[in-house]
Order: sequence, then C-alpha cells, then structure tokens
Amino acid sequence: MKSDYKKSAYKSLVIICVYIVCLGAVIASLFLVSQTIRFSGLPYGNLSYVTGIIRNYQPVMNNAPESVIIKPFLAEGVEVARKFYDRDADPTTQEQSIIFFQNTFMPNTGVLYTSTDPFDVINVLDGTVEEVKTDEIMGNIVVIKHSDNLRSIHQSLGEVRVVVGDTLKQGDIIGISGANRLMTESQNMLLFEVELNGTNINPENFYQMKPEELS
Repeated sequence: MKSDYKKSAYKSLVIICVYIVCLGAVIASLFLVSQTIRFSGLPYGNLSYVTGIIRNYQPVMNNAPESVIIKPFLAEGVEVARKFYDRDADPTTQEQSIIFFQNTFMPNTGVLYTSTDPFDVINVLDGTVEEVKTDEIMGNIVVIKHSDNLRSIHQSLGEVRVVVGDTLKQGDIIGISGANRLMTESQNMLLFEVELNGTNINPENFYQMKPEELS
C-alpha cells in the first residue's frame, strides 16, 4: 500500500511541476509580447489598435505598371527616315526634317518611319477611331482621338484594320505599314503625327510625356 501511495504522490508532483513550467512559459510569452508592443510605439494596453490595422490592411502593389505612352510600333529594325521639323533645332537637324516633293520643300509635321520589312502599326494610347480615309499621296490614313485635345494620325498605311467608331486600347493593331508618294525608296513606311490642342508636336517628345500632362 505504501508503494502505491508513493507512486501516486510522485505522479501528482510531476503533474504539478509540468503545470508550473507551462504556466511560466505562458506568462513569459505574454511579457515578451507586451514589451514588443511597448517599444514598437503602439498604444500599450489597447490591442484593438492592432486589430484595426489588420482589419483595414490593403496590400500595396509595388509592381503596378505606370501609365505610359508607347511608340506606334513594336517591331525591331524600324528607323527614322525624316524627323519632326523644329524651328529651334540646329540647321543639320532641320535639314533632316525637310521633305522634298514635286519641286517643293516642306517641313515634316511628324516622324517618318521606315523598315525593310512590313510592321504592325499600333495604338499609342487608349482612344476612339475618329477618321479613316485614303489620300492619293499619303495612302491610307487613320486618326485616333485620345481626348478632346489630343489626336494621333497614322499615314501611309498599306492595310487598315479598324473602322470609324472603334474603341481601341493601347497596343491594339491599327494597320500595317505601307507606302506613300513622298518617299518612293521604301514600301514599308509610317508617317506618325501628334496633334495637341490643334498643333503638331514632336512625336519623339510625345513618347516621353505622361498622359496626365496632356489634359
């Protein structure tokens, strides 16, 4: 009987010790949490503050793409054949921006792109097709209205894939490069113009601008 009593007492002592160790671990954990909250600057003693942060947490998309203006093509090998004519540019640049046609020198109001291979012409910014027409000198022309004061004009298209009224997203294909009678040495050209408030601006500068700057 005495042996059974000793065994029972020993088990009780072990259980009490385990309980005390567990209780101590819980108290120590609570102490560490309270110290962490205290030194982190959070309102100590009011954990509803932490609950509110968790409830109202919104993930931040650090890799969200910014809105940018793109060029009217993605193909490699597309080169500038004639630059935009700028009155303030140096004489050499101005000379590269002059178009000679039928014994007449004309300032280029856009950028003339050429390539040895046909290339897709794409939409540079969301907009609506405002006009589609064919000119005997410039070939097929598509005008995209991006806002009340901003339009992009795509000339010398060999093939047109949009119609008036189409709503286009940035990057949508408008047509395929083609030819015009201003420069006959290439059959894969695009004369790209940008009108802001009714005035032609340099497309090469346009690509560097942000859409909000064009309102």
